[in-house]
Amino acid sequence: MHSLHTYQILNHYTSVKELDPGFEVLDNSTNERPDWYEYWPIRRFLLNQTLDENAFYGFLSPKFKLKTNLGAAEVRAFIDASSPDTDVVLFSPSIHNSALFLNVFEHGNAEHPGLSQVAGSFFVRIGHPQLLEDLVSDSRNTVHSNYFIAKPRFWRAWLKITEQLFAIAELPGDSLGIQLRAPTRYRGRREVQMKIFLMERVATWILATDPRFVARARDPFAARSRIYKLPLALMCDALKIAYATQGRKQYKDVFLMLRGFAKLWTLQIRVSGALKAGSARPYLRLLKSYWDKKAE
Repeated sequence: MHSLHTYQILNHYTSVKELDPGFEVLDNSTNERPDWYEYWPIRRFLLNQTLDENAFYGFLSPKFKLKTNLGAAEVRAFIDASSPDTDVVLFSPSIHNSALFLNVFEHGNAEHPGLSQVAGSFFVRIGHPQLLEDLVSDSRNTVHSNYFIAKPRFWRAWLKITEQLFAIAELPGDSLGIQLRAPTRYRGRREVQMKIFLMERVATWILATDPRFVARARDPFAARSRIYKLPLALMCDALKIAYATQGRKQYKDVFLMLRGFAKLWTLQIRVSGALKAGSARPYLRLLKSYWDKKAE
């Protein structure tokens, strides 16, 4: 059994009763730096606590159960079933949207225009000039909403990058800092600063670029809704994995072709699934059943 310290973040808008009692509590109710959202309490913990090198640590939002259908017991069981060499365990909720993009930065740019350019400038600034457009992220390394639990050596790598992001974003007259602080589109509003969406992609960037870390992902396509999006997402993810592991450009070419048909094929699957005699209906029902499976 692995030593595990998993915290749920208590925000100013959340009551303790809403948290899973199986998790420990990381108190952020004073909301000292609302512009940094959940990074602020995670940062404060990692900078001030002594960590057990053999233990796993995680910092999850109050919405973890809603988004993953997992409680503390299921999280514990999944981590205990991981091999001893595992550094990071991923609990990202359904990644059906990001699967249609080559990487999480391309996906982020579609949601938050300008993210790819800002992210590229940031990585160049800190000495990692590799082109982000060449990066491939897939279900083996994609992290959403900071839903990952890791050993200290991974947290140190993560903190090393995010602290550089923090320092630049705090510089008043720095041009990149200004871009990081610029509010960007999110859920129909422009209140959240660009730095948050870059910070949330750092874990994926590390896993996609540093083979020293071993990750295990809990089913990233278990979804509560919009099941009709999953078939194409699964195909695209499989092609990205094949391209990343074998390097044959044909896999990337077909991936790009498939996603070009995304709207049309997804509509056809949705209509077919809605019909009682639709050929997609039984398969969509099977895909929906994965939401209730607690571990794999």
